[in-house]
Amino acid sequence: IIIPAEITVEKGQCAVISCTFTHPDNFKPTTAMWFKCPTNDRCEMDKNIIFHSETPLKAQQGFKQRVSLLETDLTKKNCSVIINNIRENDAGEYQFRLLSSYTYLKKVKITVSALTQKPSVLTPPLTEGEPATLTCTAPGFCYGTPPNITWTWRGTGDNITEEDLTNVTTTHFSTLTFTPSAEHHNMMVTCQVSFQNKYQMEETVTLNKLFALKDVKDPQITGNKTVKEDGTLDLTCSVDSYPPSDITWSKNGTSAPLQNYTENATLTISNVTREHAGEYVCTAQHLNRTNTASTVVTVMCKYKMLLQYTHIIFLPHDAIYFVKCTSPSCSKAPPQHDAATPVLHG
Repeated sequence: IIIPAEITVEKGQCAVISCTFTHPDNFKPTTAMWFKCPTNDRCEMDKNIIFHSETPLKAQQGFKQRVSLLETDLTKKNCSVIINNIRENDAGEYQFRLLSSYTYLKKVKITVSALTQKPSVLTPPLTEGEPATLTCTAPGFCYGTPPNITWTWRGTGDNITEEDLTNVTTTHFSTLTFTPSAEHHNMMVTCQVSFQNKYQMEETVTLNKLFALKDVKDPQITGNKTVKEDGTLDLTCSVDSYPPSDITWSKNGTSAPLQNYTENATLTISNVTREHAGEYVCTAQHLNRTNTASTVVTVMCKYKMLLQYTHIIFLPHDAIYFVKCTSPSCSKAPPQHDAATPVLHG
């Protein structure tokens, strides 16, 4: 007989013991039996039966309807067996026997471990306004008793659907169909799988791949829109969208864009001069839509604007002095005044 020495199975799932055997050519096998042996002891034919191909009622109470052969035709020399709904007390040694002929001495040890696998949740690309279906698949491929699958969200999943893979294994999954909207962006959805109402596992996904086609918000511009001469201009344009919008900064009156970004765009200009004053436009290209936002930047002069005037001073001897004072707008030079220029009168 060829069987594995040991297999490990998680609680709630199934154990498949692969097994092949040989026998003399003059012997025709008719009945197969599997036993669960006491620890470090021999299996007793009458007490330790977990499977009997001819008389299923001979199986121990806890194993009835949980154990079956993968191949019922014993002439194919296949003694592989499946045990569904594995429990902690299923741990131990198992042995195979052909009725009235051979008890094969080799045993296989089953170790039962905690349930660590998680269900898988398939999330397709989501487009606002178009129905989408999430699919939650329970881990493993055999359980015996179908698991209970539930969705934690504002809606409920469809009825559990089973898909036959082979005559032994079955996959279980549930689907949730909804129509995405902008409010679903970054929403969390949880799929929980429960085996025999005892063993539970769950998987949570975030709906963060939402293709928004409707109600795309206009870009938002933040930053100080009044800047001192020689200072630094910092403007940020942001758009919340998926996929991220392509953002371009431009200044009215210029043909070429200043800078190109994706999703968030910060425009930085150092050593600001009065030429930098004006309207700045943020353009967000999202799929087949274009949205814009603009703001006006004011440049504060380094020196205050003073009125330009000429002061006439009359002095003795008929001399007249003209004194001219000016302070140019947004000039790096300090205010100037012309030297007094004498003008002879008369």
